[in-house]
Amino acid sequence: MEDYTKEDVLNELILLDRDSRKRHLVDQRSYLIAILAYRFGMTEHAIAKAINFRRDKVHYNKKIALQFYADKSYRQNIYVYSVMFPYELDVVEVSRMHRSQRIELDLDAKLYKKLRAAKAILGHKDIRTTIKLFLEKSLLLWEK
Repeated sequence: MEDYTKEDVLNELILLDRDSRKRHLVDQRSYLIAILAYRFGMTEHAIAKAINFRRDKVHYNKKIALQFYADKSYRQNIYVYSVMFPYELDVVEVSRMHRSQRIELDLDAKLYKKLRAAKAILGHKDIRTTIKLFLEKSLLLWEK
């Protein structure tokens, strides 16, 4: 069944036992959630709202589908749904967000007051935004 809709997948997902932790049901849930996320581009929040799940559970299931897609038992567990709703998860490329690095900085009172004044002038709500701006501008000048 190559021509299936988002609603078809949602209906099948709703019919699954939502609270069971049996491996075959978890695998089936994760496969259907992954189809909604990767083929139909639904956000985790939209999926969670549509099937009445918590968003973190949707996120977990989405990750499981990509992690175990090549596993033999996973493929056996999702066989029925992979025939009904064919989708190759092994071609999905997930961009990983680059996490920011955190640093701590001790300042004397005089410099802190100057940064607070600059924050107010620039209209920033957080002094860290002001510090980041100054660091970026300083590095640009330094690189030249």
